[in-house]
Amino acid sequence: MADEIFENPRLASIYDPFDSDRSDLDLYESMVNEFDAHTVLDIGCGTGTFACRLAVKGIKVIGLDPAEASLKVAKTKQGADRVRWIHGNALDLRHLKVGLVTMTANVAQVFLTDKEWSETLLAIRDTLRPSGRLVFETRKP
Repeated sequence: MADEIFENPRLASIYDPFDSDRSDLDLYESMVNEFDAHTVLDIGCGTGTFACRLAVKGIKVIGLDPAEASLKVAKTKQGADRVRWIHGNALDLRHLKVGLVTMTANVAQVFLTDKEWSETLLAIRDTLRPSGRLVFETRKP
């Protein structure tokens, strides 16, 4: 289930202006290049900033988020037509195979129980190709 701030259409529409400094994505993009990832699954893609950024550069991207309102914002951005958008969570994706899974910003912190985190990590493992990677961070947990 998505948090209210991401699911409410009015709040989702103003999320990007309040989080406009996305220089944190430079490091993620450098890892996409370093690992030569041709397919990226962006878990918790939110309003699609990173997914669209990669898609514009020719990377095959799947943007996944449980908040439909955030995905609606994402679909309006440049490059959005090149992203496969999925409304759901990592447990819905065991049929996918990707080279890199990302959880940018504070996405990893939404899993509040050991069970949620374990289930998510197992689902991610199932989506990764051999030698695939998971890249995530936590901010001031």
